[in-house]
Amino acid sequence: MRINRIKTKLMMNLIHRYGIIIAFVLPVMIILAIRTFRPGSFKYDAKKWSESSFNSSNLISRTEFGKLQGEKLIFYLDDSHTKIDKNSTAEVHVPPDSVLEREYLNIIKDHKGPVLISSSDPALSARIWMVISQTGCTNLYILAGKNEDEVFKNEFRSDTLVRPE
Repeated sequence: MRINRIKTKLMMNLIHRYGIIIAFVLPVMIILAIRTFRPGSFKYDAKKWSESSFNSSNLISRTEFGKLQGEKLIFYLDDSHTKIDKNSTAEVHVPPDSVLEREYLNIIKDHKGPVLISSSDPALSARIWMVISQTGCTNLYILAGKNEDEVFKNEFRSDTLVRPE
């Protein structure tokens, strides 16, 4: 009986002495664990996410769009768009600042086929693609504009009359 009282007294002294530290560290550790293991959080493998940007495998031209298999979902980021495909199954108009809302992320994650991001600004489409990709969404593409697939046939040569000899 006396040993239990001594243990209780030691424990109370320990809690009294380090109570402020415990009260601060414990909630921080719990919040950190929740943010780390939450399913909607960002995955921080930058090399993996940037690889498809560097080799342009995330870009789909309008001709390649028809060859994609499965239901297609098109995310329009602005109002200046033209209908891409009469047979596309779903279209969603999303303001760029609302892309990470749970409603839109659930639409992307629940969709079985490819998801295409379309905007009149290619830089905006690329940024939104990167942000959505980092949440763990796959089968996500950027719909390339009209002139983005142009291949230059001639090598650039500077004007020889302009530079000094």
